[in-house]
Amino acid sequence: MNDTTEANEIQRLLTEGRAGEPDTIPDPPRRGTVTAQIEEIFYESFLRYFKNAEQKRRWNIERDIPWDKTNPETSETTALIVESFTAVEMFLPDYTHRIMQLIRRSRGRAWFQANWGYEESKHSLVLEEWLIRSGKRTEDQVRDFEESLLGAEWQLPFETARQMMIYTMIQEMATALNYTNLRRRASDEGDEALARTLTWVSSDESAHYNFFRKGVKAYLMLEPEETIADIKYVFECFAMPAHALIPGWEERALAIEGAGIYGPKMYLSKIRRPVLEDLGISRTQLKEAGLPGQEAEEAADHADQRAADERTAAFARRFSLPAGVAPLSPPHRRRVLSVP
Repeated sequence: MNDTTEANEIQRLLTEGRAGEPDTIPDPPRRGTVTAQIEEIFYESFLRYFKNAEQKRRWNIERDIPWDKTNPETSETTALIVESFTAVEMFLPDYTHRIMQLIRRSRGRAWFQANWGYEESKHSLVLEEWLIRSGKRTEDQVRDFEESLLGAEWQLPFETARQMMIYTMIQEMATALNYTNLRRRASDEGDEALARTLTWVSSDESAHYNFFRKGVKAYLMLEPEETIADIKYVFECFAMPAHALIPGWEERALAIEGAGIYGPKMYLSKIRRPVLEDLGISRTQLKEAGLPGQEAEEAADHADQRAADERTAAFARRFSLPAGVAPLSPPHRRRVLSVP
């Protein structure tokens, strides 16, 4: 994949989860504490998320996956990666329980967390189903592998609700990238069932990322200095949960990185910088969040250009001429579209 195609794919992951809902942060109430204002934004964001999911993104394991197009010749490397991702999903009870304890009094976050748990459970079930239907694993092998994981428990990697919001934003983007890269591999190997599965799953992960991104942007709007400090801290300490939980993960991680799915080298260029750009923070804040000076300047320039392109596109959609109507300006004159 060339650099342009890869950049476009990452941009799709960043924005796919926003399709069908406003990309603006809900306006906070005019009165109340900062905490109350943030909570109001979280709840409104959840309502938007839920409405969009119900109308456009819900999918069914039996109905929406072409199981008859499973390829038994799909490589063992791909099967190992799928199995590794199911292992990460096995700790879903820990993820939901411990995060819920932290954010129980936040209606928007707590209700989202319950919805998140439902969607993530489908990911675990559908990946296991593919392992069995493809013949890559027997039901007994799947159950034995699951039982080998039950001795470990996931613990919160950060202490505060704001830090965990930032962590989950990063983690969801990384997971979406994992599934997207694996989908491409499944397509190359001719397994349409797995490719379709991973299309649905990565779409969910992109939507999850967007909810958390909006939450971080709410914090940035109302508690900017504290939030930037937490962004820097979380990025510096970030690690995917599998490393400490799954026996033999080092070998699995090498296979995942070797297949071009995910690895430490991807983190800085394909996770940290794109996510920081997507938050729309200032050049100074980009540097305060940990991007080196030159990289922060490039990221800010890129974000500025993307915002200008989006304004131009919005202007063109709003004021486009009917088909067949010639432009008033001569064809050789450069036309500049801008929005005040």
